Amino acid sequence: MATSKNYGSYLVRLMPRCASLVLVVLAGFVSLAGQQQRTFRAGTDVIVVDVQVVDRRGQPVRGLQADDFDVRIDRQRRRVLSVEAVQFGAGGAREPAAHAGQRAGGPGDEGRDFVLAIDESSFQPLHGMAAREAAKRFIERLEPSDRVGLYTYPVHGPDLVLTTDHQQVLSQLEHVVGVLDLPQAEYRLSLSEVFDLTAGDEDALTRISRRECPQAPGPCRQRVTIQAQGLALAFEGQVGQSVNGLRTLLRALTGYSGRRTLVLVSGGLLASDRVGGRPDVSSVIDDIAREAALANVNLYVLHMDSSFIDAFSPKGAGVRASFMRDATALGAGLDRFAGLAGGALFRVQAGTGDAAFERVLTETSAYYLLGVEPDPADRDGRPHKISVNVRARGAQVRSRTTVVIPN
Repeated sequence: MATSKNYGSYLVRLMPRCASLVLVVLAGFVSLAGQQQRTFRAGTDVIVVDVQVVDRRGQPVRGLQADDFDVRIDRQRRRVLSVEAVQFGAGGAREPAAHAGQRAGGPGDEGRDFVLAIDESSFQPLHGMAAREAAKRFIERLEPSDRVGLYTYPVHGPDLVLTTDHQQVLSQLEHVVGVLDLPQAEYRLSLSEVFDLTAGDEDALTRISRRECPQAPGPCRQRVTIQAQGLALAFEGQVGQSVNGLRTLLRALTGYSGRRTLVLVSGGLLASDRVGGRPDVSSVIDDIAREAALANVNLYVLHMDSSFIDAFSPKGAGVRASFMRDATALGAGLDRFAGLAGGALFRVQAGTGDAAFERVLTETSAYYLLGVEPDPADRDGRPHKISVNVRARGAQVRSRTTVVIPN
């Protein structure tokens, strides 16, 4: 076991120092060159909804018609008036339209648009290098006509510009680093134990005090409780930094035309798994998910999970009884974010992440544009819940979860 001065939990070491509790105020401004303000009104009585439909292997499902889609706004069914299949051929370029219901490429676009966002604050330096190398291979597999831009957070550098100059983006990737600092603490508390202690679990407090202070567990109780509260505050600070960085990006993406795929690469976004436990970040994650839905981005979240590797590192504590619970909690915030925003989460537990990036490229090779007839009550300029389902066995649907229809 690790010494009492070494924070033994493999997962807790993925969080910032307890002293680093101040949230970063992000002042960076993000721009998209050549983009115009997006409007959802396609005609007097039609709104356009872009939808991605894939099978279990990630291959686009083709040949769907209007009757195959079930679109609902605030749980009320809306009529699908038209369907256009948008697909990209070899080289990422628009394919020639085969018939009136098929369009080659996006509206006014020659290739796909990708925003690659990397949360540097979620990676230790070594794992940050691994994420960087995986991102490089993803960019190298893009087609010549695909546009891509790099966004690192919580502190972002130059303005984000989507470009077909992939070499320029590869050069920018060289500056990506993991900046996660490792905390030092008196007691070896796992993430699960922090959740339990901050939730006021007396049984957990008694058990941990006896383990950490076998000679005098009574006086140890208060110190263990204080440390758990301090760590929870540090976790909340780390999540706040990540969320602020994402919010800056999403607000810049909101209101611009064209279909954009946001590929988010993160080492984790921690959330407590019990009522009353901390860090309680569900509300801030819900807020950022709503902003992602309003930004109408096609969202993919890659959780580069280093839990197992860290457990057996020289400073690791090995696989403890709480291993699975801790690992799940580390990715819980990402899972919640992706689900509420209508995106997909891929968990990369070992290896390079190449398979997950390849899945992104496969899935984004085609999508549908639906012409949907709204109810007059939908046209109030306010956010409305929207859901899209298809009548195709085993199909997965990627679509926005919120829509704002102008008056």
